Amino acid sequence: MQPIPILKSNGSFSLSEFKVSAGFPNPAEDCLSQPISLDNLLMARPSSSFLFKVAGDSMLPDIQDGAIIVVDKSIKATTGRIVLATIDNEFVVKRLKLEPENNRVLFLSSNSEYKRIVVDFDGENNWDENVIWGVVTSAISIF
Repeated sequence: MQPIPILKSNGSFSLSEFKVSAGFPNPAEDCLSQPISLDNLLMARPSSSFLFKVAGDSMLPDIQDGAIIVVDKSIKATTGRIVLATIDNEFVVKRLKLEPENNRVLFLSSNSEYKRIVVDFDGENNWDENVIWGVVTSAISIF
């Protein structure tokens, strides 16, 4: 699997100054703020960010099948972050749980139908360099 190339957008979009209600309707004025760049919104560090398309439902409801994830290689992977990892030479997207006291790392799915993945490590096996590819900073779902 190769990352999708990132092309710089020339477009800008207007972002409303108010938040829309996901529950009951909220009467709103027609007020728009300054235009925003989706490039800047989605990628704080473009030189270390990559796009990948997700296949599968193991991260539902957080990340949908077919979503495009933004992965930043410059961010330190810490417990609770969603990461792109290579396990058994395959890319997986999972939530990270570090257990240094047990010399292991857990990779957790958001979907409870999937089992956790356990990776043991020792002083010679640096999980941070050998398993974690990058940290997922956002997911774009198209429906």
